[in-house]
Amino acid sequence: MNIQKNREGDVPVYHVDVDESARSMSCVVVEGIADVTDQDPERLDPLWESVDPEALDLFVAHASESATECQVTFQYHGYTVEVVNNRHLRFIPTEETLAAAEV
Repeated sequence: MNIQKNREGDVPVYHVDVDESARSMSCVVVEGIADVTDQDPERLDPLWESVDPEALDLFVAHASESATECQVTFQYHGYTVEVVNNRHLRFIPTEETLAAAEV
């Protein structure tokens, strides 16, 4: 998975381009957050505590099949996760995550 980090003001933003042959969007989200936080994906909170993984996968798959642009935003494991245009993810740390990093 290719994750690029840049800054938007004082906030680091992580960008992931999702490969067409990639696993489900829900799996990519969990694996991406695990990479960004340097944690084992198995140790992260379940994604379903933030968003319904099946609904996320179906929504993104339908948008891709119908060539419809979509954007979905939700919070997961201290990050705002944005699915943009079916094939791009952005991970933006929440204020709580940023404050904890400063301590």
